[in-house]
Amino acid sequence: MLLFSAFAGVAASGAKENPVAHPSPDGSVTLRNIADPDYHFQITNRGGDVLLASDKHPYLETGSFAESIIWSPDGRHVAFSVRTSGPYICDTFVYSVRSKQLARVPTEDYDYQTRPVRWHDNHTLIVQTEAPFGGEATEDKVANSYRYRRTIRFFGSPIQFETLYTAPRTRRKS
Repeated sequence: MLLFSAFAGVAASGAKENPVAHPSPDGSVTLRNIADPDYHFQITNRGGDVLLASDKHPYLETGSFAESIIWSPDGRHVAFSVRTSGPYICDTFVYSVRSKQLARVPTEDYDYQTRPVRWHDNHTLIVQTEAPFGGEATEDKVANSYRYRRTIRFFGSPIQFETLYTAPRTRRKS
């Protein structure tokens, strides 16, 4: 919630914008969270052309910012987490600047938050999943909460994913 109150600047279009832009390593592409008229994000090129607008994309829920934003070392891909259903569920997506494709990193969990942690190389990403999320906290949910990391390689067009390694699930600390 603190993130929402940190918005101050006004973009050229008049929209309130997060003052912290997330540029690619070479600065040719930038991901920006925008708070007006609704919370969303855009990926734009240096000329200001919108490559991806979350409020216009069917996979991405309107009213959500991109979080845990990490660019690949070569700047050709950006990984981020975004809310996809309801107030709690977050998925990790990878956007390819070159092919202009967006792909959701698959997970086997149904009540989770998945976030990118770091890039291993230009096509290998480490993501962390925590579950369960949502609803009322119960002793059962706390006792059965867990987290784990996966190392995922992606390739091809359309983007395809291959899980290289899954760490054992560990009990999440409350």
